[in-house]
Amino acid sequence: MNRFYWYAGLLLVSLFVVGCGPMSRPIPERLNDVDQKSVNEAWNRALTPVGKHDRQTWLDVFVTAYAHEVGVDRLTFRSEKDLATGKVVMEVFFERAKPADDRFVVTVYDAAGKVVRTEKYNRDEVTRAVEELHPKGNPPPAGVEKRMQRVQEIMPKNEPK
Repeated sequence: MNRFYWYAGLLLVSLFVVGCGPMSRPIPERLNDVDQKSVNEAWNRALTPVGKHDRQTWLDVFVTAYAHEVGVDRLTFRSEKDLATGKVVMEVFFERAKPADDRFVVTVYDAAGKVVRTEKYNRDEVTRAVEELHPKGNPPPAGVEKRMQRVQEIMPKNEPK
């Protein structure tokens, strides 16, 4: 029964915090103090003692509660996409204790592995773009329609399933 309450509690916190799913933006959202405390307490309950949950329960919790992302202290994420002319590498750096260091970095390499372009975006830039391009219940700011049209011309809309 203890396992059920822990699992249900973490699920509720995660649904409240993440809403539609994991990595809805290129940098994880920061939790407020109350939500962070709740996540910290859930982790401590879940892993004391460390062997109290079986392997499948762990996987179920990670998959359902986005425990790999929500409320973590540090997160580093790297994805790569091969291009006809080289590759693009996208990296996320997040550290809860150092919010000013949060960043999203995009680096393009040519076929020989030489860097041909790097763009670094801080948290404020990412947050502003997300809020402008995906406003919640508000009309988008002036000029955003042109930006969205440009995005749709460049890249088809793909969302994780």
